[in-house]
Amino acid sequence: MDTTYLMKRYAVVTLLTMIAVMIIGYLVEMFFNHDIGSVGGMIAVFVPAMDAGQTYVRRGHGKPANGFAWKMSVIFLIVNGAIGLVFMAALMLILGGGGELFGILSGLGVAVLSIITAVVFIGMLLATRFFFGFGAKNELKMQEKRAAEKQP
Repeated sequence: MDTTYLMKRYAVVTLLTMIAVMIIGYLVEMFFNHDIGSVGGMIAVFVPAMDAGQTYVRRGHGKPANGFAWKMSVIFLIVNGAIGLVFMAALMLILGGGGELFGILSGLGVAVLSIITAVVFIGMLLATRFFFGFGAKNELKMQEKRAAEKQP
């Protein structure tokens, strides 16, 4: 399968998921006075990866090979990180607050920031790999179920 289609779809779903999470997070905070915290960031990783796995199967490719799944996970990590950085920069330009964030980050030091970044990237890589396969597996089960319902 051409990875370009899957990557483009992943990028679109990632952006839409980030916007949806931001809106839902704002509404939850406004109405329930509760911050959704890092759950929103995790959702922005899980949902697009699951969608990519389902799309892969729907396009007739069956269960993705292990090597292909890892390759796509690395691509998804890069796409998600780039979109996240652009999205965060746009929000800081619109809403402000960048100076406060950079003040906190500069206080941590380069070594701590490097460790945090590495842990986050490894976690995102493992999550995208797991949920890409999980989405493909669920789609295969749904196709089997639909095929069984059609038989007399």
